[in-house]
Amino acid sequence: MNYLTESYVDSLALNSSAIKNGKDLVKKNSFPLLCQSEDGTIIFGECKGSGKDPYQCSVDVAKEGNPVFRCSCPSRQFPCKHNLGLMYAYTSGKTFITAPVPQDIADKREKAEKREEKKKEPVDPDAPVVKRKTNKSALVKKIAAQLEGISIAEKLILQLVQSGLGSLDKKALQTAEEQAK
Repeated sequence: MNYLTESYVDSLALNSSAIKNGKDLVKKNSFPLLCQSEDGTIIFGECKGSGKDPYQCSVDVAKEGNPVFRCSCPSRQFPCKHNLGLMYAYTSGKTFITAPVPQDIADKREKAEKREEKKKEPVDPDAPVVKRKTNKSALVKKIAAQLEGISIAEKLILQLVQSGLGSLDKKALQTAEEQAK
């Protein structure tokens, strides 16, 4: 994991506040457990959070330049501040004990490897093509929503053409902007 540097971790963060929050976790010693796999391709640990149980976070760097982040926190950011903090702890020289990879992480890694292998397999031209079944009710709802949107757009454009752009007042302009979204 020689390429795991502070500047590389910074580049993975979605914004500057994520960087600050990740570094703050390390400063506050929020990681009671820091581990790495025997081969050094996975770092994992526990991070104190707002709940009673610590968050379980891991960073799998088996594929250089394409890390896989996992965390039990509810954040929708990837990497979350806990993953960033874990990597900052690693780059700052914190002590990581060598430990066996937790089974759930090993299982997910194995599934990902199988998906990659399947992508590499040549396609058998004689194999039957499996078509996904279309969810007709969802498709009908989607088409109805699209048609409604087209109808609203048509009315707005017709109104603009008939009255001219100069006739738009603040309220009408606001309505047009909302409808465009």
